[in-house]
Amino acid sequence: MKHTGRHTSEFLLMFLTEGDSYGGKLLQKCEEELPVNPIDSAILYRTLKKLEKEGAVESYLDTSDKDKLIKMYKITAVGKRKLEDFKIDIEEKVKNLSFFLNKYKEWRESNHD
Repeated sequence: MKHTGRHTSEFLLMFLTEGDSYGGKLLQKCEEELPVNPIDSAILYRTLKKLEKEGAVESYLDTSDKDKLIKMYKITAVGKRKLEDFKIDIEEKVKNLSFFLNKYKEWRESNHD
């Protein structure tokens, strides 16, 4: 089954609650921390651009290294509200998914094919 970048914005916002970051570091966090990672660099940068347009993140240039400017992202109040909405949505989905898994288990245990 192919996984898509569904919920990419929510994962990126969650990572940004840990502090400001740049695209490459966020991609690394996705690769290292997500149990199933459907996010590639194209999806990540498209999503960051969309989040910025929505006002959920803001970007700025980090000038601490004079040889290299880095575009950094930080979560905004709008982004934090989006995370709260996602939490509520995921709690409801978990209830339905748990129901499905329990019904599937009952069926498998009663079906002796």
